[in-house]
Amino acid sequence: MTDIIIVHSKHGDSSNHWYEWLENNLILEGYDVTLFNIAIESNDNLAQWIEEMKRQISVKKEDTYFVTHGFGTLAALKYIELADMPVVEGLFSIAGFKDDAQAISEDLNTQDFTLNYDIIKSKVGEFYGLCAKNDQQVSYKETQRLIETLDGTCKVTESGGHFTEEDGFSTFIKLQSKMQAVMSS
Repeated sequence: MTDIIIVHSKHGDSSNHWYEWLENNLILEGYDVTLFNIAIESNDNLAQWIEEMKRQISVKKEDTYFVTHGFGTLAALKYIELADMPVVEGLFSIAGFKDDAQAISEDLNTQDFTLNYDIIKSKVGEFYGLCAKNDQQVSYKETQRLIETLDGTCKVTESGGHFTEEDGFSTFIKLQSKMQAVMSS
């Protein structure tokens, strides 16, 4: 069965937005799911994210997908870059951005680290992005730029904001449907 690793955004932890909903639905569908969590008070720098990911995440097989959101995309990409792991099938980035992003919220600090996109691309088969033109945290252009760098496919919507509870996303049926379509093909 496919393994799914969900990495939440910096705005909150794994208990808000749509993360637990997605975890529960995917488990009911028969997937093995790891819902990464880092406490809000500990999520100020990337090194803390990576250390916590090393404790919580174990990539054992190719049939694995990451689902990441916002700053969690950066953390997951850095984890993938550094990890000794098999090549995985894919990564879904919701409102993700590159390490040199400019059009993002000030509290999403990307200073003091870089990503090696060639190494990351060598460890992940396919990349999928989703972003919204009305996102107030991350410009949709930053998500597009990230996914283009990763040679992936990006869907831009007119609305959706940053895909948080405040934007109406305590569930995320379209994401689950898209994921399952990709994973079953």
